[in-house]
Amino acid sequence: MSLAEHARALQAEADRLLGRLDLRTAFPWRAQVIGSALSGLMILRDLDVMFDAPDATAAHVITGLATLSERVELLTADFRDERGDRRPTSRLTDERFYAVLHVNGSWKVDLTFWLHVVERPHVPEALRLRAASEEQRLTILRLKHECPNYPDTIGGTDIYAAVLERGVKTIDELLAS
Repeated sequence: MSLAEHARALQAEADRLLGRLDLRTAFPWRAQVIGSALSGLMILRDLDVMFDAPDATAAHVITGLATLSERVELLTADFRDERGDRRPTSRLTDERFYAVLHVNGSWKVDLTFWLHVVERPHVPEALRLRAASEEQRLTILRLKHECPNYPDTIGGTDIYAAVLERGVKTIDELLAS
């Protein structure tokens, strides 16, 4: 199976998983798929979803997670309250609740509940990647597949920038950049 076919197959799996999760009935906020599931550049069973949830509480999110556990085989769940001095950056608007779920033995699902509604780059970036040339998209898929450090120390955004902004085409060029 080619990398493009593999990405399409993972996309179809992600869509089926989203159907089973039925996030719109588990949480009162609109779910927005982001990352490689939106860009169509999946090589791992890793699904990212964000919510604009200014009225979210820990209880709301945990109740929704409990609902999800009734719909799928939830192997582990890591819930983080990242408000105040626990937020991931120094920006006040980066307060969130964050959950990482390991589902059905093979999927990692990241759910981010943003407590401040502001423009975030996630969707425009994924749409920019969807509009990349076929050659660039195949290069990104290949580099994600070949990179020994993906996604732990070299993330998707690193690979996207290397290919789209610096013209990187090989794993050696990526590792040197």
